[in-house]
Amino acid sequence: MASKRARFRDRIVQRFVQFIQRPTLAFFLMPGARGFGVLLIIFTAVIVIAVIDLDQNYIHPDSGQGLDMIGALYTVFALLVFETPLPLPASAVTQVVFFAVPIIGILVLGQGIIRVGRSMLNINEWNRAMASTYKDHIIVCGLGSVGLRVVRWVLDLNEEVVVIESNPDNQFLTEVRRWGAPVVIANATHPDTLKQAGILHAESIVPCTSDDLLNLSIALEARQMAPGIKVVLRMFDNRLAANVEKGFDIHTAFSTPDLSAPAFAAAATKAPLDYAFGYGEGDERSLLTITKFTVVKESRLVGYTVGQLEDEFDVAVIGHRCDGQFKIHPKDDTVLCAGDRFVLSASLDTLNQIARLTPPTRDMDLYKQGRWPDRYLKGKR
Repeated sequence: MASKRARFRDRIVQRFVQFIQRPTLAFFLMPGARGFGVLLIIFTAVIVIAVIDLDQNYIHPDSGQGLDMIGALYTVFALLVFETPLPLPASAVTQVVFFAVPIIGILVLGQGIIRVGRSMLNINEWNRAMASTYKDHIIVCGLGSVGLRVVRWVLDLNEEVVVIESNPDNQFLTEVRRWGAPVVIANATHPDTLKQAGILHAESIVPCTSDDLLNLSIALEARQMAPGIKVVLRMFDNRLAANVEKGFDIHTAFSTPDLSAPAFAAAATKAPLDYAFGYGEGDERSLLTITKFTVVKESRLVGYTVGQLEDEFDVAVIGHRCDGQFKIHPKDDTVLCAGDRFVLSASLDTLNQIARLTPPTRDMDLYKQGRWPDRYLKGKR
């Protein structure tokens, strides 16, 4: 428990530091940062000189008293906002300080306001600057329906993501930016774009546009710039996917038809199915299924343990949710109670059998309407 609290505390601190550090760093990466940086250096130098001068040389015209370091610092801060508790000194050098400090303050404040306004108005420039501050992140190229889901999953897995999208009018831009992921609007095949997205410090890149050759071009350019980066490639052509994985040493080349075909085929059956994945080839080809169920109060599964469920029905219970807590691979002695949810993998026939005992989570609305028995039991309990 203590280690879990420590990890949670460390994560909160890390997120807070990133929340402050990353926008600050991005602010100084915006166009014109060099000139603003020079101005800040001059500003700092003037402040330091002013404090030292007032501490050493200021003499009150009436009382003849000087200032200590704290008084000098307070006076400089007051001068920055055109306020001073002290009269103008007799020393010419110190008089210059009284005029130079507010002038340099106006310049820095004005430039800061201009830069902040530019950052707010030019969202694309700001996103480029933010993206360049990321490290050990995942780059997703292409913000279509697949890319959107990939981004959401990456964020749900507590990983950081930068998105590259070529269409400035993409319908998902606002939503992804609202999630906190920076989006670089540019061509992902260009080295400058990949560099802006932090390719040199990224953990992996996922080209998932709807164009196989474009995805391959992005992957090869990324590999050339960062030879050790992990590439997860979306491809439609099965043969091309296999050749790419072997010939170009792409870590993973996913063929979309290979992923979707098993799900489509299995979903077309009567079995209650949430997800399906095909694996193996030829006679060894098989199907891995995943379905979520909810234990209702009249189900005979109430009181079953996970071990009993697995042994009696020859299924694999992958996860169990009870009282808002989700556990992966629950222990065999975990007892199923009304209202619990569990995730299992089983054959299509077994999924149908389980669905006659308690409804799949996706059919809970039908259960509440009294239509669950009609659908799965054909009028029988």
